[in-house]
Amino acid sequence: MSTRTRTPSSDPLLESVRAHRDDESRVQVAKLNAVLDWAMVNTADESETAVLLDPMEEPALHLGGPGCPVIGEYAALDLALSLGMSTDGGLAYLGRALELRYRLPRLYARVVKLEVPVWKAFRVAEHTTDLPVLGAAEVDKDIAPFLRTCSWAQVDRAVDAARAKHDPDEAERRRKKAAENRHADVHLGDASTSGTVEMTATLDLADAIDLEAALKNGAQALADLGSTETLDVRRSQALGEMGRHQLALDLLTGEITGGTGRGITLYAHLDAEHPDLPWFLDNTRSPVLVEQIRAWCQQAGTKVTVKPVVDLAADPSTEAYEPTDAIRELVRLRDHTCVFPGCTRRRVDLDHIIPFTAGGPTSAHNLAMLCRRHHRAKTHSRWRYVMLRPGLYHWTSPTGATYLVDRRPPPLRPPRPPRRRP
Repeated sequence: MSTRTRTPSSDPLLESVRAHRDDESRVQVAKLNAVLDWAMVNTADESETAVLLDPMEEPALHLGGPGCPVIGEYAALDLALSLGMSTDGGLAYLGRALELRYRLPRLYARVVKLEVPVWKAFRVAEHTTDLPVLGAAEVDKDIAPFLRTCSWAQVDRAVDAARAKHDPDEAERRRKKAAENRHADVHLGDASTSGTVEMTATLDLADAIDLEAALKNGAQALADLGSTETLDVRRSQALGEMGRHQLALDLLTGEITGGTGRGITLYAHLDAEHPDLPWFLDNTRSPVLVEQIRAWCQQAGTKVTVKPVVDLAADPSTEAYEPTDAIRELVRLRDHTCVFPGCTRRRVDLDHIIPFTAGGPTSAHNLAMLCRRHHRAKTHSRWRYVMLRPGLYHWTSPTGATYLVDRRPPPLRPPRPPRRRP
C-alpha cells in the first residue's frame, strides 16, 4: 500500500484549487455520514420488516446486499428529495452508502480518512451489492488497499472472481444472460432545436455487421443519386430510410413488408403574434424551428395528421371513474411524465388528486400522471399534493417539506431587437 504526501505549491492559486478540492471531499464524506445517520434512525427491526413486506403497507427496500438494514420506501422518498435527487437517484445513493458501510468496511474506513473519494468507493459498491456476504468481504479485502491505483478492469475481475467462487450458479446465469443487454434507444426526449436526436444501441455482432453493411450501401446509394451531403449525414439518412420503408418483417416467409411512410402526429405550440419564433414541440418537450417542421412535412412519403387544438387549461369531465380518451390525451399533453418531484417516468397511472370515493371528479383538473411507485406513496402514506393551476403541483412530504413541480410549457418569447453599436 502506497501513501500519498502533498507538498504545498509555490503557486498560491493552485494551492487554493487544492484546498477547495479537499474541502469538497470533506463535504462529500459529511453528506455520506449524514445519510447513514438517517438510515440508522429509519432502519426497520424484525417485526417492522415483516409489516414492510406487506404491499398494502409501506414496501421494504433492500437497497444494499445481504446484511444491510431494511428501509421503508416512503421515508426514503423524502431522503431522495432532501439530497436534491430523483427517487431513483436518491435510492441508488442510499443503497451504495449502505453497501459501503455494512459490507465494505475497509473501503469505508479509507473513504472517511479521505484516502479514497466517495464516488470511487460507490462505483465498487455498485458492483458488489448482489454478491454473497463472503464475496463482498473478499472484494473489500482485495481492493480496499489498492483502489486509488488499480484500474476498473481489475475491480471487475475481483468481483467476477468472488462471484465465481462464492456464487457459481449466479455466475453461470449472468454468462447466459449477457446477450439480453442488447438494446436500441432513440432519445426523443433530448431532441435539439435543430430537429436532430441521438440514438444508442448495443447489438449482436452479426446484427451489427449487417447494419453496417446496410448503412454503407444506403449512404453510397444516396451519393450515386446526387447527394452532396457528408458521409456521416448520408449514413444517418440511410438509417431513416430503413425505418420508413422496412417497418415490418414477415418472420415466417422472410419477406419484407413495405412501410407506409412517415406518419407522426406533432403537438406544437405556436405564438400567433410571433410566427417566426421556434415552436414548442410537446412530443419531445423542446423547441423546434418552423423550417424543420416544414421540411418534415414536405418529405416524400410523409403522412400529415392535423389535430384540433387542445386547450391544456380546459377541464373536461365525465361522471364515470375511468376518464375518456379526450381527458387522457389532455392530461398526457399537460403533464408528460409522473408529476412527483424529480420523477420522469412515462409509464404512469392517472391519479384522482381528490379520491373518486371522496367525491373527487373525473376531470382534467383532478387528474394527474403518477408512476406506480409514487401513486402508491400518495395512496398509502402521508405524501400529499394539490394542483395550483393546470400543470403546476404543490407536494407536501410526511415530514412537512414542500416541493413545487411545474409542467407548464415555457412561454414563447419574442426575439430581442438587435443591439445598436454606439
